[in-house]
Amino acid sequence: MTELSPEDRTAAANAAEVDGPVTLINGFVVDESRDEAFTALWRRTSEYFVRQPGFVSLRLHRALSPGAQFRWVNVAGWESERAYRAAHSTDEFRRVVTAAGWQAFPSVPTLYEVDTEVVPA
Repeated sequence: MTELSPEDRTAAANAAEVDGPVTLINGFVVDESRDEAFTALWRRTSEYFVRQPGFVSLRLHRALSPGAQFRWVNVAGWESERAYRAAHSTDEFRRVVTAAGWQAFPSVPTLYEVDTEVVPA
């Protein structure tokens, strides 16, 4: 199993920091037989993020479509990219995302900003 670093668990930096809210979308590769282990680890790790300045929200989504590449997707809202980066640069972050068990669940963390929004009339 490949060793994953804290940098592997952090979205790559953009050329210019985004001014305004950002959303982290992080797809996890989880074998069906490991759902319980993954969600327990995710819940423990999420306790760190909810205490961080600039944290807005956190949701864990489970794929309903059979054969989905990312069976679990984490969606986290942050007040700013700066707040996201600060939370992802602490020693505690490094400790929680390299805790025993995480190496079994590779992910693809990516930051997004809203480009277009459609709301009901």
